[in-house]
Amino acid sequence: MGFFAPGDVALRREVLHGRPWAVTPTRVVADGPDLLAVFTVPGTRFGFPPHPFPHHWQTLGRTRWNGHGKLQLHRPGDAYSVDHELDYWVPVDGPWSDRDREEFELQVAEGKYTAEQGDAIRRTGKEIEAMLDGGTTWWDPAWSGFTADPDLPAPDLPAGWEDYPLP
Repeated sequence: MGFFAPGDVALRREVLHGRPWAVTPTRVVADGPDLLAVFTVPGTRFGFPPHPFPHHWQTLGRTRWNGHGKLQLHRPGDAYSVDHELDYWVPVDGPWSDRDREEFELQVAEGKYTAEQGDAIRRTGKEIEAMLDGGTTWWDPAWSGFTADPDLPAPDLPAGWEDYPLP
């Protein structure tokens, strides 16, 4: 299996019901067998493939990443980041907090997630909360010092991004 090089563009795809739901071109910071670190550059344009459940940013008319950039750390096999609406804010020097719980529960009630998926996501959320409470995060705390090159250009969605197959 090949890995991305720092600076490469990787398409970060949020998948819902087996279909891409949102696509964000990101810049690779690091890639290895146990971790993929990507950065969303301010101004990056989102792609929203046709989907029965439009992405909430699409319905709000939000077509680009606004504000500061966003570093995301992904481990193989983990199905979490911002994808399931249960977001956790983990400041370097303060207590964590959760976000978007009411929105998540509404989405379960509306059928975006099945009851079984909702239960699985809640279980994962409880595991994350226990990890945060115990101070046993899997990521290296040194990532909190990451700063991106301020001149890093926002990547474009490549031609044909809508048709890229899922791995």
